[in-house]
Amino acid sequence: MDFSWLIPLISALLPVIVIIIIIFVIVGKVRRATKEYLNMTPSETLDMIGKGLKEETTTPKGITALSEMYGPAITRDFPEIGYKGMEIKAENAIVAILNAITDKNTALLGADEFSQDLINKVNNRIVSLNTRGEKELYNNVKVHRCGIASYKNTNKEATARFEVSVQYEYAKTAEDKADKSKPALTQAAYSVTLCYKQDLHEHSNSIVFSSNCPNCGAPIDASDKGKFCHYCGSGFKEIADRVWLVNDFNLIK
Repeated sequence: MDFSWLIPLISALLPVIVIIIIIFVIVGKVRRATKEYLNMTPSETLDMIGKGLKEETTTPKGITALSEMYGPAITRDFPEIGYKGMEIKAENAIVAILNAITDKNTALLGADEFSQDLINKVNNRIVSLNTRGEKELYNNVKVHRCGIASYKNTNKEATARFEVSVQYEYAKTAEDKADKSKPALTQAAYSVTLCYKQDLHEHSNSIVFSSNCPNCGAPIDASDKGKFCHYCGSGFKEIADRVWLVNDFNLIK
């Protein structure tokens, strides 16, 4: 009987047989490894990994929150807004920024709330997405927690950096497929920097603010903790139109 026809068949099946053998070897090693190191079966190990991934998407990110350290100082230095007011401002800012990126519309970021540097940063990101024909979706943004990480107030500038833990449904997709995309639940943490301005002037990316004595016209620092002009000695009230602008944001984790 002629078995020559088996040779082409065996040659065709040989790669498949080799792959099957390799799979069995790998499965055997995985079984031994999970049993030896985790005392689990492979299915139990997969369940554990699945639970870990689920926790990753549902557990809020940790943030730095030093409100007990900086809160009283902020409220003392800037009673018009107070610490709680700044915290709310930081929370609202990150929601507005992510919505602006989703809608590709920096008009959502008002000039009375956001610095031009930040608006330019968001606009550059939108331009980059448009160049690649892409769209980023941040749907159903929810703030878990907000806390202050650092605060600095000198005679010439004041900055407060907050960290915000957020949740949203995120997707990055081609522009023409955005309507069909399925954003995934995501946890993240951002830093949001607020800068104080009084008659805003920008020099080398620092915020400089000043005002004048209502009696003699001499320059005074709006952040001056004193209540008297250093030139003529006249008393003056704290400037009422002090404003904090959102000056920067960054994804930290």
